[in-house]
Amino acid sequence: MFGLNIKKEMLIVIGFAILALLSQSVRIIDVGRTGVIFNIADGVQDKPLKEGLHFLMPFVQTLIVFDTRINTYSFTKDGMDPGRLANPIVAKTRDGQIVGIEMSILTQMILERAPEAYQKLRTDYAPVLKAKTGKVMQEVIARHVADALYTEETRKAVSEEAKEYLSKSFAESGFKLNDLFIRRIEFSPEYIEAIENKQIALQKAQLAQIRKEIAQKEKLISIIQGEGNAKQVEVKGRAIQANPMVADLEYLDAIENNPDIPVITGLKGNTFVNLDRILEGTLQNKKAN
Repeated sequence: MFGLNIKKEMLIVIGFAILALLSQSVRIIDVGRTGVIFNIADGVQDKPLKEGLHFLMPFVQTLIVFDTRINTYSFTKDGMDPGRLANPIVAKTRDGQIVGIEMSILTQMILERAPEAYQKLRTDYAPVLKAKTGKVMQEVIARHVADALYTEETRKAVSEEAKEYLSKSFAESGFKLNDLFIRRIEFSPEYIEAIENKQIALQKAQLAQIRKEIAQKEKLISIIQGEGNAKQVEVKGRAIQANPMVADLEYLDAIENNPDIPVITGLKGNTFVNLDRILEGTLQNKKAN
């Protein structure tokens, strides 16, 4: 009876041992992840494991699981995920201005290169990706002057340059850069004040130029009007020389439009208008007709 109890205990121990071995040998890789096998004898195996059920040699092979989904790393002052959060990148422009860059990158491990990534970076690869991003951004910003970073066109060019160089840098470690977003570029308060003063001065200069152009146009208009008046006087003078009655007729028109103008008629001496002569000429014209 005692022997049977020992056998039962041994069977139970063996059963637990088998279960333990099975638990160590069976591994499930979830969707969006890949596995890298480390063998005590051979090291890291070259072929990664895809999602699904896999059997390993207990105590000989170890499975390291990596996330192959797209992950976002943000360089900003605040965020929800400290593991994927870093401070804004500090960089110096070509003209020596210090700027702070808030941005985000979207990246993922290349499934086929998971074993290579493990050999180079082990499992703590996030700090390496952040460091690569900071280095590339500092190199790109150093090619541009601070004033240009104010424009949308230059920011787009900076983003494209950063994507190109960062893609190459990530690929060296077995990662793919899916996208890059520059959210904000911050300048020092002293530089912002200098830019504002420069813009104010530029606006004043533009306003002065506009006023100058208006004055020149007004002067030109006055000259043209003066030349027109002079031409009109010249033409009128020629008409009076050709026919003295023109002046009298113009005066009659003025009298008709303004009855307050005094008129002295019937005199041969100093008269404003000699109506006798005008009427005489008018009557002769009628007789002739």
